[in-house]
Amino acid sequence: MKKILSLLVVFITIGAVAQEDKYQFYLDLNKINSDLIKIELKTPKIAYEKIIYNMPKIVPGTYSIYDFGQYAMDFEAFDNDGLALTINRLDDNRWEIEGADNLAKITYWVEDTWDADVDHLVFEPGGTNIEKDENVVLNNHGFFGYFDGMKKLKYELNVTRPDNFYGSTGLSDIKTEGNTDTYIINNYMDVVDSPIMYNVPDTVTLKVGNADVLISVYSKNKSATAKEISKDIKEILEHQRNYLGGKLPVDKYAFLIYLYSGASGSGGSGALEHSYSSFYYLPEMPAEQLSGFIVDVAAHEFFHIVTPLNIHSREIGDFDYINPKMSKHLWMYEGVTEYFAGHVQVYGGMQTPQQYLSVIEEKLQGASGYKDELPFTKMSLGCLDEHEGQYGNVYQKGALIGLCLDILLRDKTDGKMGTKDLMAKLSETYGKYISFEDEKLFDKIAELTVPETRDFFTNYVEGSKELPFEELFTKVGIIFKKNITVKEVSLGGVLLSFNPETQRLFIADMGSADEFGKALGYKTNDEILSVNGVEIDMDSVQDQLAEYRKNTLPGDKVEVIVARKEKGKYVNKKLKSKAVLVEKKKSYLIEFNPDATPEQLKLRKAWLGQ
Repeated sequence: MKKILSLLVVFITIGAVAQEDKYQFYLDLNKINSDLIKIELKTPKIAYEKIIYNMPKIVPGTYSIYDFGQYAMDFEAFDNDGLALTINRLDDNRWEIEGADNLAKITYWVEDTWDADVDHLVFEPGGTNIEKDENVVLNNHGFFGYFDGMKKLKYELNVTRPDNFYGSTGLSDIKTEGNTDTYIINNYMDVVDSPIMYNVPDTVTLKVGNADVLISVYSKNKSATAKEISKDIKEILEHQRNYLGGKLPVDKYAFLIYLYSGASGSGGSGALEHSYSSFYYLPEMPAEQLSGFIVDVAAHEFFHIVTPLNIHSREIGDFDYINPKMSKHLWMYEGVTEYFAGHVQVYGGMQTPQQYLSVIEEKLQGASGYKDELPFTKMSLGCLDEHEGQYGNVYQKGALIGLCLDILLRDKTDGKMGTKDLMAKLSETYGKYISFEDEKLFDKIAELTVPETRDFFTNYVEGSKELPFEELFTKVGIIFKKNITVKEVSLGGVLLSFNPETQRLFIADMGSADEFGKALGYKTNDEILSVNGVEIDMDSVQDQLAEYRKNTLPGDKVEVIVARKEKGKYVNKKLKSKAVLVEKKKSYLIEFNPDATPEQLKLRKAWLGQ
C-alpha cells in the first residue's frame, strides 16, 4: 500500500511540474514613486484552484525575523482576461489567491526597507533601497516571492533601468536589450542568494587566480572609489586563494559596497554573504580609513563561499522562508568563518604572530560576556527566540571553537591537517547542492579526520565544558592563564582611542591613569606620535607596544611625543618620565613561551604558517 501511494504521489508531482513554466518578473527603475516601485509577475501555470504567494519572513544569513511581506502593498491578481481574482491576505507575508488555476498576472508595489517607518528596521545589508536616479539595492527577497510548492522553478527577472545605470551582481546568466537587463536564475533559493545593485557605475574587475572579481562601489559624496578599495580586497583575496589551496571555488564573485553618509538607520553597519557575492553597508570615509575594516569584513564574508554556502545542513539547503528551522551548527557557519577571516591574515603574513595573539585575546574577552555554560548547539537551535541574545557569541566563542579544533587536528596529524583541510574535505563530500543531516555532521567529521574530534564536539560544542585552552595552547608553545595579576611597564594606564581623521591613537580618558601616566603629564585628547623614538604605526601598534613593554626596565627614561591641540592647532609636546612597574589584573594572559620545545615550535609553525 505504501509503495503504491508513493508512486501515485510521484506521478502527480511529475504531472504538476510538466504544466509549470517559470516566473517572469518585471520592474522599471525609471518609474519610482516616493521610494515605491511596482512589481509585475507573469505567473507560471498553476494547477490548483487556490494558491498562496509568499514573501520571506526571514532569509539565510540574517538570523532575525524581518517579515519582508510587510513592505508589499496594493496586491492584485488577474486572470487571462484581465479580470481581478479574489485575494485573502493571511498575514504579513502571505496572500491566498482564489481561482488560481486561471491566474495569469500579479502586481504589487514595494517600499524600501532602509527608510521604512517600522519599529524594527531591517539590517541594511539584508534590506532594500529605492532612490530614484541615485541607487537601487535589489536584495531580491525584498521584491520577489514564490508560490507554495514552487520554489524550484526558474526565475526570469526583467529590470528596466535608466540609461546611465549599471547592475552589479555575481549573477552570470544576463542578457541586455536596450536598457532592460534580463536575469535567468535557477530557483528561488538562488534568487535570494543573488543581490543586484543599480547606480551610475564605479567598478573594477580583478583577476584572482581562476576567478573574475567585481568590486562595485556607490558613494554619494565620492569618499572612496572602487579602484582605491580594490587594492585591499585583492591582497586579502590572494591570501585567501592560497589558504584554500591555490584555487577559488567560484569563477565569478562580486563585492557590492554601499557607502552611506550620516547615521545608519538600523544603528549598525556590516555585510551579508552570498554564494557569488557579498553586500556591504559601510560609512562614507576615505579608502585608507576603510582599509582595515574592509579587509576584516571582506575576509569573513568571502570565506562564506566555504560554509554555509558549500557545506550546509538540510535546514539551510532547503530553507523554509516562512517557518524557519535553525541548524545546530552555527559554530561552523559563522564561527569557523570568523576564525578563517583572522587566521588567514597571520597564515599569509599580513599579521605577525604577536598581532594574532591580540586577536585571540579580543575573542576571549568578547566571549566572556556570553553564557559559556550554554551548549553551542543549543544556542544555535534557539538563536531566533530563546537564545537570541546569545547569537553574537558566534563571532567570539564560535571562532575560538574553530581555533581549538585547528590545534587539535594539527596535534593529532603531526601538523598535516587543520580546520581548513577539514572544510575542504567536507566541501568535496557535500557541496552547494548536497545537504548533510544536522545530527550526523560530528560523526562525519570524526570519520574524515581523527576520532578525537568526536569527543571534542561532545564535550565542548554539544556539551557545556569550558574549551581546553591551556591544554591546546601548550601544544603550540603558548602560555595561557586566567584571572591573574601581572607586573609590567605601562604606557600610563590611560584609556586610548583612535582618531580616524588623523589616523592616530589619542588619550580618551585620564580617569584610570597610573603613577607613570600622571608623571608623564598626559592630557585628554593628546595624540601619541612616538614612544622612545619609535613612530607609532597603526598597522603594527600591537607589536610596537609589546616590544616597548618587553625591552623597557623599571627606572629607564621614557620619552613620549604627543600632538596636543592648542588654539585650534596641533603642537608637538615632548613628555618624559622614568618607567615604573604597575600591577595589572588580566582576565587572560596569552603569550609565546620563550622556552617552547622544538616539537611545540614545529606544531606552531604548521598552525600559523610562519
